[in-house]
Amino acid sequence: MPVTGYQGTARLAPAAAAVWLAVASGCSTGRANDPDSTASPARPQELRVHRGQFADRFVLTGQLAAVNAENLAVPRIPSWQTTVRWLEEEGTLVRAGQKVVELDTSSFAQDYGEKLLNRDQAGSDLEQAEADGAIQKADKEFQLAQKEIAVEKAALNATIPAEFLRGKDYQENQMALRRAETERDKAKEDLAALLLSSAESLRQKRIALEKALREVAAAREAMEGMVLTAPKDGILVVMNDPRQGRKLQVGDSVWVGLPVASIPDLSVMRVEGKLSDVDDGRIAPGLPARCVMDAYPDRVYTGRIEDVTPVAQEEAGRSLRRAYNVRIALDASDPERMRPGMSVKVEVLPPPREKVLLAPREGLDLEGPSPRARRAGGDPVDVKLGPCNLDECVVEGGVEEGVILRSRG
Repeated sequence: MPVTGYQGTARLAPAAAAVWLAVASGCSTGRANDPDSTASPARPQELRVHRGQFADRFVLTGQLAAVNAENLAVPRIPSWQTTVRWLEEEGTLVRAGQKVVELDTSSFAQDYGEKLLNRDQAGSDLEQAEADGAIQKADKEFQLAQKEIAVEKAALNATIPAEFLRGKDYQENQMALRRAETERDKAKEDLAALLLSSAESLRQKRIALEKALREVAAAREAMEGMVLTAPKDGILVVMNDPRQGRKLQVGDSVWVGLPVASIPDLSVMRVEGKLSDVDDGRIAPGLPARCVMDAYPDRVYTGRIEDVTPVAQEEAGRSLRRAYNVRIALDASDPERMRPGMSVKVEVLPPPREKVLLAPREGLDLEGPSPRARRAGGDPVDVKLGPCNLDECVVEGGVEEGVILRSRG
């Protein structure tokens, strides 16, 4: 018989109360007290300073570069500096002798014309000096010949005995001979002096002409060298502007000796990267590396750190950041796929460090001026850290093994 009215309500009340108590009990204790529960939440992992193995993995970026290449540099020019007038597109397959770079000659074209005028003037001066010297020499030789004739005549008169002459004629003849000989000797000295001075003048004129000829030849060679051609067949690579930190472009200023383009040897390649100065000491020569080109992410090329420059250098563009240059030698090149300038991700694998003191990063404060460890039972303390990975840091001082840390939360 159905239950109705107050009686039904009274009979349902105990059951509802029991249900409410069960629900309330479940909300307060959860399922942790249920021995049959399989979804019990895990206890938070304890952040303890401990000893163990530290495995680091350092990643840096770089680009491919050829170990050997034929560079095309700015030749010697009178003005020392010029600009790029025309440049072949990078990556073009060029043939030996093909024009790849044309440099601007307008900066010293006028200078070349002036050097031509100087050469012509020097040649004209030399010819004029030779002609003048020849005329002066002929005049001095003629004067000397006359003086020698005068000596011969005076000598004949001086040979006449005194008894055949009247009065002082004999003495006068002797004096005339001495005067004629003196004038002849002076004429000889004048001729010798003229020959000496003329030879010196001609020597200087020839030196000036030779200098002018060298300057014209150098200017002509510079004019002809302003068109750079490929020394061999290969792929053209445009070099970087060291001041701008980018590839050279038409209109950029370049100077004597600066490589503008190159033809690389694709059979032997390497990776050149940058290591920020804040990561100093993270990598060293000899460490193994895994290299992956961005263009071929499914291919891994092994190698080793070949060299790390000892001094960090400023990056281009007046940046305050400094970095070390890193070279990675590849175990094998891939001429079919590798091209200079391709971006490469390099994963350096230092050897693991055994039995070192480790602290979980979760328990460290790395955002302040110096790293600190957040101790669970006290105030944070300064610590000295070594290398870190995503989970842990090597502790070199500040906390002892077994110390429990608290998380950032």
